[in-house]
Amino acid sequence: MSRISSMFFMASLLVYYIPKLMKKQSKSFIKAHITLGALSFIAMASEMLMNFGNAEFFKYVGFSILLGIIVITGALIKKNRKLYGKLHGLATISFFIYLFFIINAAI
Repeated sequence: MSRISSMFFMASLLVYYIPKLMKKQSKSFIKAHITLGALSFIAMASEMLMNFGNAEFFKYVGFSILLGIIVITGALIKKNRKLYGKLHGLATISFFIYLFFIINAAI
């Protein structure tokens, strides 16, 4: 499930940023970005539940919390685009920083 979550997360980023770089943003790309991001969160949360009681459980708790924050801030962007857009970007960057530390801790 964590690979599925990673796949959806990467697809979500690609669906949003490739059209943005080509200056072809549309509502369908944004809806796909939201859908793929939500699927990524659901997959990671289910992975966390499946690893309950294992040594890796806390690793998945961190990923699930960060993905949850990304989903929540993404959903709130419509209310205050400037504030929640920055928080959404910060949460996404935090996800990659957490990923870096988890990978280095495993080595």
